[in-house]
Order: sequence, then structure tokens, then C-alpha cells
Amino acid sequence: MNTDGRTGKELIYRILLRFFYLVVPILVYLVLLGVFWFVFPPETGVFSMPPSPEYLGLIGLMGAYLVPPFGKETIIPLALALGYPVWVIFLGVVGMDIVTATFVSLNFDLLLRVPLIGRWIRWVVRTADKVLRTKPWVEQLASAGLLLFMYIPLQGSGSITCSVIGRLLDYKPAASLGLVIIGSVLSTLTVALGASSVIQLWHINPLLGIAAAVIILALILAIAYVWSRFTKRFYRKDGV
Repeated sequence: MNTDGRTGKELIYRILLRFFYLVVPILVYLVLLGVFWFVFPPETGVFSMPPSPEYLGLIGLMGAYLVPPFGKETIIPLALALGYPVWVIFLGVVGMDIVTATFVSLNFDLLLRVPLIGRWIRWVVRTADKVLRTKPWVEQLASAGLLLFMYIPLQGSGSITCSVIGRLLDYKPAASLGLVIIGSVLSTLTVALGASSVIQLWHINPLLGIAAAVIILALILAIAYVWSRFTKRFYRKDGV
């Protein structure tokens, strides 16, 4: 029985599939950036250079979003304060979460073999492992735990870390990606609507904006306290 043809076809299929996994997530976000180009076109015309300051500023914000300790709780309010529309920030942040989570989830094994990127991925794995040890509720609450971790603005609770946690917990890529996307949409909407409300009230009357910010902060602290009390039940007696 000749298996050379089948083996060759399987090899070609795997190469094409890997190419798809590597290229398509990046192309999707490039398309989104192309849409933003038409939203913030250069002053001399859509098909001219250089890019507008608004477009460059948006690119800078999305790039900063990938760098710790920046996250939704800092980038979104800053972007709204600079005058970017809510829908632009929503698409930019959620799109970045989807693309990075997809890229890492589908290419995890390959990224580990790349010299510099592999070192960074291993650092993310150690971070994810630390999360599971210090926040056992993420694992014990199963899918709800991973979704909540993506939703709650904690240090390191980004799409990349959540995708790695999904792999450590043996989630299928589609399942972990689904949880990351849902968590990203909900958290981005929450932060964007809250920050937008504060900014709008500030423009009406600075005192109203300050009062709204204080109320939101007090609400966050109250929820954090209740949540910390709730999650204590997931820790073992030895404190782990």
C-alpha cells in the first residue's frame, strides 16, 4: 500500500494550516486598522501620506495596550479623554484581544520554539501558572472562572494570559477563545461606558464628573471586598 501520496498531502495540509494560523489573525487586525484609516484620514486625502495624528495616536494606544501594566482600565479612559469615539475604542480593544488570543492559542507550540518569542511565552506560562496557584477560583469555577478572570481588570488578566491558562486547563482552543472573546466584550463595554459617563458628566460640570468617579470607585472597592470574601472558600487550609 502506497502512503507517499497521502503523507505528502498531509504535510502540505499541515503547512497550509499553519500558514493560515500565523497569517490570518494578523491580516484581520490589519484590515481593522485599514478601516480606522478611513475614519481618521490624512488631511490631504484618504490615499495620501503621512497618516493623521489621530490615526497615529490610535495605533500608539493599541500598541501600548499590549504592554504591561497597561490594560483596559487605563487605555480606554485615556483614549476617550483624547476624544476617540467609543465604538472605535471598542473595536480596537476587542479586536486586539481576539487577534492575540487566536494567534497564541493556535500557534502555541510553534511560538515556544522561536528563540526570543519562546522565552516570552514561557514567561507567560509561568505567569499563568502563578495565577492558577494564587487564584484557585479560576480553575475551580471552570469556564465561569476563566470568563471572570478575563472580565475582571486584574494585573495580567489579558487575552494572552487567559489563552495560556485555557491551555494549561486543557480547554479546546475554540472553547478558550470563546470565553476570552465574551470576557473581552463585556469588560470593554463596562470600562468604556463607565469612563464615557464620567467624561460626559465632567464636561457638564466637573463636580458631577468627580462625584461619578468617586461613586464608581466606591462600587469597585465594595465589589472587590465581596469578591475577596467569596473566593476565600476556594483556598485550601494550607493557604494555597
